[in-house]
Amino acid sequence: MVAEEWSPTAMRYAVGKDGRLGRVTGHYLGSVYLRPPGGGREWSSPPEELRQPTAQELAQIRVLTTRVPVVNGGTGDLKSSPGVVAVVLSADHELRPRPEPATGCMQCAYLVEWFDHYMATGPQHDESAAVDCVVEVRNHPHDPPKMGIKEFAPQYPATREARQ
Repeated sequence: MVAEEWSPTAMRYAVGKDGRLGRVTGHYLGSVYLRPPGGGREWSSPPEELRQPTAQELAQIRVLTTRVPVVNGGTGDLKSSPGVVAVVLSADHELRPRPEPATGCMQCAYLVEWFDHYMATGPQHDESAAVDCVVEVRNHPHDPPKMGIKEFAPQYPATREARQ
């Protein structure tokens, strides 16, 4: 039996020469794009600098991506209420709600556009910047603003589902 040769193809996990674990999200101009297990900022690497994860690294990936049930505070019982979702230890897997801009506030409207940009898939995906936008919308009125707001945000469909 001939062993299958490993290559960093889409949806497979890989390890960079710096030891970072990532799931391959795509290829572009000779680079492989990866996202950390459980979510986070995408990064790129030449394919020759990636290797197949070891069994120990795969176990670490399973810990970071396996959903765990929410536990009821004082009793330790698993919540059995309808609609309760399991959580992932490492990230929210895009469960972050889209912020609602204050009525008539141009700054809030720009921040929501930037939030959509940062939460979109691709190299611009940056959950940290998206959280900054959520915090600034929550701090309405913006006096003084907590962050600089770029006036012209990229145009994306309003919902995540429409972008995918």
